[in-house]
Amino acid sequence: MIIRRMTQSDAPAVAALERECFSQPWPEHELLASLARPEYVFLVAEEEKVVGYAGMIVSFDAAVTNVAVAKDFRRKGAGRALVEGLIREAAAKNVPEIFLEVRASNTAAISLYESLGFTSRGVRKNFYEFPTEDGIIYGADTGAKAASL
Repeated sequence: MIIRRMTQSDAPAVAALERECFSQPWPEHELLASLARPEYVFLVAEEEKVVGYAGMIVSFDAAVTNVAVAKDFRRKGAGRALVEGLIREAAAKNVPEIFLEVRASNTAAISLYESLGFTSRGVRKNFYEFPTEDGIIYGADTGAKAASL
């Protein structure tokens, strides 16, 4: 499996993953618009085709926007490799912490994030819709030193 930066040509496959995995998917045009912005980082997992993707927005910290893996490729290392890739990208940009929200019921994702050193930082009540559900905020140290001001 290859983890690489997302390109414009990946947008249709990534949009299809969004529709498969999320109740409120990002449309292809929003993915392309974000991909063109320098503060966004998108990675794809490829195994003959795009089987997963992850994105984040980077400023003083890094906020993961989405992690999605096709159903047939779950529990095969794609999600782990994508999140590890985001952590490396954040560290390379000297961003000391990375954050994300996850549905409280998504025990598989929670287990993955905790195994990668993420810890719970709080709860966003009713953060998710369709269905309404709390989001748990997780954060992790990227290993980067904070830039001196």
